[in-house]
Amino acid sequence: MAQRWGVRLMFPPDLFSSTEFWTASVVALVGGGGVGAIIGAVSSRRKDTAQIAAQACDILTDSVIKPLREQVDSQEEQIQHLESQQRKYFVLAAYTRSLFHWLQTFCEIIEPGFLANHPKPHLPDELRADIAPETLED
Repeated sequence: MAQRWGVRLMFPPDLFSSTEFWTASVVALVGGGGVGAIIGAVSSRRKDTAQIAAQACDILTDSVIKPLREQVDSQEEQIQHLESQQRKYFVLAAYTRSLFHWLQTFCEIIEPGFLANHPKPHLPDELRADIAPETLED
């Protein structure tokens, strides 16, 4: 390659095998800061990699994890609200059922033939587990 540019480099044939060459090269690298430059480059690369990883974690936290946490918190609030509404519904259903049993007894006392002429409506199967679970067959 040196010949292509018109420059002819002359190295003695035993240059790379001589102890003096390698000693001089090592001294030049150490004394000239070559090793320090290599260590600095590796250290700088690790530091840059750590910074990039920290930035990636921050981006991931801000753009993915934080919105997911907010969504989970919102859903938790919705679930608590729905559970509260369900408890109220069960209390209301139990009260309504008790009230109608009381009215049935009242009607039987006031007019004995009332239920024969006006039978109680059938409880839909879809509601039986919630309103009258004791009527379910095992």
